[in-house]
Amino acid sequence: MVTNGMVTTGQSTTARLVDAVAYRARTIVRRAGVDIVRTNGAGLLRLHVDQVFARYGVNVVFDVGAHHGEYGAWLRRNGYRGWIASFEPVAANFAALRRRSAGDRRWLVFPTALGAVGGRAEINVARNSVFSSFLGLTAYATDTFGTEPEVTAIESVEVATLDDVAGAVLDRVGEPRAYLKLDTQGWDLEVLKGGSRTVRQLDALQTEVSCRPVYRDMPTMATSLETLRAHGFAVSGLFPVTHDADLRVVELDCVAVRDE
Repeated sequence: MVTNGMVTTGQSTTARLVDAVAYRARTIVRRAGVDIVRTNGAGLLRLHVDQVFARYGVNVVFDVGAHHGEYGAWLRRNGYRGWIASFEPVAANFAALRRRSAGDRRWLVFPTALGAVGGRAEINVARNSVFSSFLGLTAYATDTFGTEPEVTAIESVEVATLDDVAGAVLDRVGEPRAYLKLDTQGWDLEVLKGGSRTVRQLDALQTEVSCRPVYRDMPTMATSLETLRAHGFAVSGLFPVTHDADLRVVELDCVAVRDE
């Protein structure tokens, strides 16, 4: 859809309905060894994640920066039935996440941010809450997205490290094959800093990398890719998340797998 001149892969209600119908169709045609995907970046990402999960036998997903639970619901629509552990610190977002995950016994939710160290920190809550971040906005962000990323409140939130919380999740899984999804608005590498032990146990991960900085002091694409390499991962796929009005890529979803 297009918002304030921005082209984004976010889903409308109609798109979610199409997804539900597509999932039923995929369930049928997969029996014949065929798959169906939508012809856009989100559809290609879905197919790729499905392939990664199948190749590595993923049975537990750390969903960091869960917002309203869109990613967990996306996984379920894609046929994933393993464990999900979602982390979301903003109070209103967490309330929506908890409602969305209710009744799913393999979907755990935590009102917590993850970072390099534990404690408490202040997070900027944006008018459009998908932009909420520990980092301040750049001029490019306000020029591109208008009032959507405007800070309307500041919340003090709990911060834990991935290493702090991973054990309680992994202990629920007999033979964990773990996947980490990061979507923390410029904070992804801070999460990795606090998860050195857990990251070594991951089979694959997904992180947003920046082509044009929306937040001050966020890592560049080059820094993000070098950090993944240093942790022993190889890029498996890059998928545009957002374009600006001039069709420049703002962010990419990067899927990476073990480089062994």
